[in-house]
Amino acid sequence: MFRSTNVQELIQRPVVCSRQYHEDQPLEVDCEDCKVVTCHECSVATQERHCMTDAQKATREQKMQMSDAVAKVKAEILVYENEIKKQTDLKNKNIQEIMNAEKKVTDTVEEIIRDLQEHEKKAKEEFRKIYEAEQKQHAKRLKHLQLIVTQLKSCVERGQGILERNISTEILQTNPTFLGRCNELLNGRKPSIYKSPYFGFLVAKEGHVIGKVTVSKTDPSMCIIEDRSGEERKGSSFVIVTRDAEGLQCYQEDDQIKVDILTPEGDHLNTELENSKDGKYNVTYTPKCAGQYTVEVQVNGQPLIGSPCVIQVQHQYQFAFKFGSTGKRPGEFASIYDVAVSETTGTVAVADGGNRRIQLFSSDGKFQKEVKLDGGPISVAFTDCDDLLTLVSGSNSKLHLFSGEGQFLKHVNDKHLNKPQHLSIANDARLILTDAANNEVKVLSPDGNELLLSFVAPNCPKYPECAVYHKDTFYISYPGAHCIKVFNEKGEYLHDIGCAGSNDGQFCLPAGLVIDKYDQLIVCDENNGRLQLFSLSGKLLNKLQGHYFRNSSPRYAAVNNSNKLFVIDFSLRNCIHIFH
Repeated sequence: MFRSTNVQELIQRPVVCSRQYHEDQPLEVDCEDCKVVTCHECSVATQERHCMTDAQKATREQKMQMSDAVAKVKAEILVYENEIKKQTDLKNKNIQEIMNAEKKVTDTVEEIIRDLQEHEKKAKEEFRKIYEAEQKQHAKRLKHLQLIVTQLKSCVERGQGILERNISTEILQTNPTFLGRCNELLNGRKPSIYKSPYFGFLVAKEGHVIGKVTVSKTDPSMCIIEDRSGEERKGSSFVIVTRDAEGLQCYQEDDQIKVDILTPEGDHLNTELENSKDGKYNVTYTPKCAGQYTVEVQVNGQPLIGSPCVIQVQHQYQFAFKFGSTGKRPGEFASIYDVAVSETTGTVAVADGGNRRIQLFSSDGKFQKEVKLDGGPISVAFTDCDDLLTLVSGSNSKLHLFSGEGQFLKHVNDKHLNKPQHLSIANDARLILTDAANNEVKVLSPDGNELLLSFVAPNCPKYPECAVYHKDTFYISYPGAHCIKVFNEKGEYLHDIGCAGSNDGQFCLPAGLVIDKYDQLIVCDENNGRLQLFSLSGKLLNKLQGHYFRNSSPRYAAVNNSNKLFVIDFSLRNCIHIFH
């Protein structure tokens, strides 16, 4: 019987030469030239000049070579198996993404259908109510008309009957009554025909598209935003770079780039998107105010990593030049009390109180003309018609109205003036005055004749100095309380901005207030010798202080359409500082 031991013995039995007369010789020599294993006798007889190696030694060497080859092949197998796993994972991921996308399409369509059906139901119900109400109106009018017709027909039948019978006594007896009834019916008020309004259905958006299939190499998770804050440009901007899964910049014509920027108040900001058609999209926007903006960027419906993000916007003022000095000549001042700028012409009006005049300058500080007054002007403002309204101090405080060229027009009714401090004009032309006599803020009609609103700060015995109105809110400085108080459009107190002190956000005799086109509240912090800039909610954004305010008192300020800032120096230097 053939056993496993026989197999083992057969495997271990030496291999012998197959050549005649060498059958008992084992194969012990490896011929490297012929690449064969022979016996010793054959190597001597036929391959004596060939390179011979002991078979065992050659075996060990070639075994090592085979082992190395096997190891390399195994490593290559692992590489391919890993690639197979990756490809399988990508295939499964692709299948899942397609299934999720299909489900999203189905869910979206079903949701839209439900919304449309609900809208259809509500619209039809509304039309049903309109239909019933209209039918009632028509039925009511038809019933009234039918009653009149019935009355007319009854009258006709009665008259025809009398005429047909032709009885003299009946005609004579009934004629006055019949004619009276006819006149009553004929001269009665004719009912008007009820005309229904026009009905229809206004399509809110024509060509509505639920969505579309996108096929793109762009990987939203690899797309980035490049900052351009260091470049000189108009407004602010950044660059969106679309990239593929390898992180390489790529461009796909059908890519959908969506940018949404929210202002600090939560409004959507207009943006311009420029497609360079190389995978870069330049986004430009113009901030309307200082503060925190929220930026959200989506590529093909997917938000970028880190989106939405928050950016802080600040608008810096830089000192440009100054004009004016102490004196009485044109362009010189004695106690400047206020400054105003025309929105249309850019003319700068300066209340030169010590010289009892108003001086008019161009926006670059060149003297134009002066307007003489019978008292010292303490406040000036330009109306929406570009006339100049001036508050003059004296025994009887008065409002003087001049044309933009300085020609006197009239005195404005002063019955509401007691001890006024400052005048400003709201964007709706209402006049806003602060009154030290009763610590009141007064809001007058544009002609000054009617007192529309008056209010005081609760629990504050100090008088208000300057009041401005912006976006349904009053901002009022209280020098004695060293703060800015905020009121709503009805004059109801909301909150304070700042407190006494010299640190950031604190004041020492705050006076003039102005709000620039970026919605920055600029406060003249007089005794601290600086300007402080706040958001409308009261957050400190920036401050202006330096050599130009050294040993000076910035009291009042004004801005023009190009956001040039004019600041009064109330110290002995008597000049106007201009900032760009």
